[in-house]
Amino acid sequence: MRIVEMMPTWALALGVMALLFLSLEFGYRLSHRRQGLDDVSALQASVLGLVALLLAFSFSMASERYTLRRDLVVKEANAIGTLYLRSSFLPEPTRGEMKARLRRYVDVRLNGYADAKDPERFAQWLRESDALQAQLWSLLEAVAAGTPTAVLNLTTEALNNVLDVSAERLEASRNIIPDTIFVLLLIGMLGSAMLLGFRPDTRNRGGLPWVIFVVILTAVMFTLVDLDVPLRGSMRSDQRPLLELQQQLRSHP
Repeated sequence: MRIVEMMPTWALALGVMALLFLSLEFGYRLSHRRQGLDDVSALQASVLGLVALLLAFSFSMASERYTLRRDLVVKEANAIGTLYLRSSFLPEPTRGEMKARLRRYVDVRLNGYADAKDPERFAQWLRESDALQAQLWSLLEAVAAGTPTAVLNLTTEALNNVLDVSAERLEASRNIIPDTIFVLLLIGMLGSAMLLGFRPDTRNRGGLPWVIFVVILTAVMFTLVDLDVPLRGSMRSDQRPLLELQQQLRSHP
């Protein structure tokens, strides 16, 4: 598990802020100990531009992944709803058993998302989800011989879609920005902080400008982390389509 997923956001933010302040202080002290380093304005602009480019690139990647995860919720709700409707063409008792398992399946999917921050609980819900998928397939397989071909094809297609989107959602939750990019971004932030602290023309530290720089850069960094990592923070995929489907299935069993 990655460090951005293991540590609390506040702890990571404080750590990054501390590193940025240390870099500012290091740059300030270096500017009064080394000769011949008076003009670094061009280097400051280059490094800050590189950091801005990395942030823009990272935000683009994170935004695409966030949009994909949100779209997959809608796709899963549609797939389950379609299978629920098509199971009405199956004979009893298979029809009732499939519908009952699909109602439970929606509950399990929502519970798994709610407990995603707890690895053990999430693993339990995932195992139950897999077990329900296997049961649905077994139920359909048991009546395949006596079911009209058109009905069987439609129901099988709908069940396959449910299974596929489940795998897609799981993979999408694991598909986040590589650690290398985060490390490179952090190095760029620390380098820009060191150059900003470089003040050979004065004995005064940056004061308020330093604080504003650190706070803004840390806020931007962890907004990116919040957007990219689906199992933490407040920017999580809206589960409303599945919640609405849950209500529909309960009201029309």
